[in-house]
Amino acid sequence: MTADVTPRPGPLFSPVPRGAVLDGLDRSTLSRTTTDARFSVARIERLIATSIGIIGLVFGAQTLSIAIGSGIRVPGALGALYIAALLGMLGIVIALWFNPRAQRIANIVFAIVYLVGILLWPLATGGADAAGVDEPWTWYLCAIACASAAQAFKPALAVAYILVTPTVYGITGVMDDAGRLVRGDIALQNALYGSMIGLVIFALLMTFRHAASQVDAARAAAFERYDDAIRQHAREVERIEVDALVHDTVLASLQAADRARRPEAAALAVSMASDAIKRLAALDEPRADGAETATLQRLVSGLDLYAAALDTTFEIAVAPDSDVVIPYPVAQNLYLAATQAMANSAQHAGGADATAQINRTITVTACDSDGVSIEVSDDGVGFDRLAVEPNRLGLRVSIIERVVAVGGTVELDSEPGQGTTISIRWTPAEARASEGARS
Repeated sequence: MTADVTPRPGPLFSPVPRGAVLDGLDRSTLSRTTTDARFSVARIERLIATSIGIIGLVFGAQTLSIAIGSGIRVPGALGALYIAALLGMLGIVIALWFNPRAQRIANIVFAIVYLVGILLWPLATGGADAAGVDEPWTWYLCAIACASAAQAFKPALAVAYILVTPTVYGITGVMDDAGRLVRGDIALQNALYGSMIGLVIFALLMTFRHAASQVDAARAAAFERYDDAIRQHAREVERIEVDALVHDTVLASLQAADRARRPEAAALAVSMASDAIKRLAALDEPRADGAETATLQRLVSGLDLYAAALDTTFEIAVAPDSDVVIPYPVAQNLYLAATQAMANSAQHAGGADATAQINRTITVTACDSDGVSIEVSDDGVGFDRLAVEPNRLGLRVSIIERVVAVGGTVELDSEPGQGTTISIRWTPAEARASEGARS
């Protein structure tokens, strides 16, 4: 047996990356592709902020119309300031619908301003609306204030606000200029009704948040179990390889030595033992120094066969007259990553239209004289890169981890309606630099 560099026969395919490759991944690399622990919670918070913005816009417009139609009932500049403080702050809440964190601050301010506003209502109006049959225009902001408190405050404080604010509104709305309650039944009715609406909103928000947290926890646990399972499987595959190597070399050489009765038999035993030592020592060497190689043309042939298996047309181009030879484990991982990119294109490039005509290309070129670059692209529907979690299995495990494992890099370029391009690159120099950074 020799250690000469020879091409490996057979297809460029293996169900999982080899154990040593996975075990060599550094945690800093994995941390960039680990699922966001608050992915679903963040989406729910954006939905809540958007809902408050929409509802606030509807009720704010209604409130402004009623306030102007019925009269502010506050004289001079004070009246303008009163309505500007309430509706102006509500306008800020609406304007920040796209940013839950910023809207949270605005909601805190609006909730406080509203509570202060209804506390001052008898003084501002002089009790003019106390005996009226119509609700004051501030009533239409009560539900928005409770929703703002439910979104922005801690649960206990939010419940307290939701119970107190409608009660204050109910009392001050029917209080005359002498501080007497003109219609106590209306005050009780408004307090109960406002609190009920506020508590329903609070319960919905808490339910959505709890469900999102549970989904995130289950999702994170699933990713962790998947990572553990694939690494355990990879280690088992490597253990089997080592066991086979020990049986085929070490035990065989020991048996040959035990049976050696003549000089030539002893020489054979020594040769077998020497080969066993070399092969065991090679287990700790980088994969790029292994005995198996693959050519660029062979890699292209494998991609062509895979495209045929997908029954999807890919225009494959390769740099002519390229004699680049790369280590087989590298070629295998690049092949698996590229085929996953091809599968993603076949499945998703057409969007909802299964009959859409999509142009798909694969460009394989030599880079830096001894490396390889694979570009899988299509002119399909594309997608928003920022809206895609970086931890989808197709990207993280099947593409990113496989390429990073051998010291390569992956770049994703996609925009809605502009197609998608996945660029995979590997060179020996960059692989050595990546290995040095991990050591």
